[in-house]
Amino acid sequence: MATGRAGSPATAVEARARTSVQRVPDTHDSSVVDEAWIGRIATADGAFVTDERQRVVAWSSSAQRMLGFSPEELVGQPCYLALMGREPDGHPVCRRGCAVIRNARRGRGTASYEVTARTRDGSPRALSFSIIVVERPQGGFHVLHLFRDAGSSAPARSRRDARPDGEASAASHAHVDPLTRRELQVLGLLAQGSTIDEIAAALSISIFTARNHVANVQCKLGARNRLETVLLGMRRGLV
Repeated sequence: MATGRAGSPATAVEARARTSVQRVPDTHDSSVVDEAWIGRIATADGAFVTDERQRVVAWSSSAQRMLGFSPEELVGQPCYLALMGREPDGHPVCRRGCAVIRNARRGRGTASYEVTARTRDGSPRALSFSIIVVERPQGGFHVLHLFRDAGSSAPARSRRDARPDGEASAASHAHVDPLTRRELQVLGLLAQGSTIDEIAAALSISIFTARNHVANVQCKLGARNRLETVLLGMRRGLV
């Protein structure tokens, strides 16, 4: 049997094999971290890389999709300014000299952990993190952070929040920390429908500072989103 002619069984098998080899898996949910010293990493998780000083050196498209920040905004910035990760009780996890960077400096990894981070517009989002420490050939290290949704985008409600509406409102009002002058300005701009960018421009501050003010106002008022922040502020006569 001639196996090299077009249409022959052998030729058909070879064609199918070539097609199988050339087929590219569907990667529409993937993003890429491409660093010359480590190679190309494709992942469906959010991903970013920081250096020894906790500065972001790579920020993936999935990280942008989940948290709202673009690479242009974050590369070169400290990672903790972007994430503002906290434990459910409010204790800060993402900060200068966090446990992740301390472990990395000792050549150790960090166990997976969950935090409530803040998106670009100040909304809370529960994330689960995995950490990979990569030592560089010329010395030093970088830290690869992989994260995905951990469940609800808002922190678990406290027992006080589970009370009937009237009782919860009274208790919440009694425990509200006073807003600073700047936070009152931010709340007023939120009530006008201003975005984070517009707040930053109006107050001549960075988007990170504006977003942090929004997050602090939400936390102090016990709100879960920007709309609830404005409504609670109006109910308490703050705007």
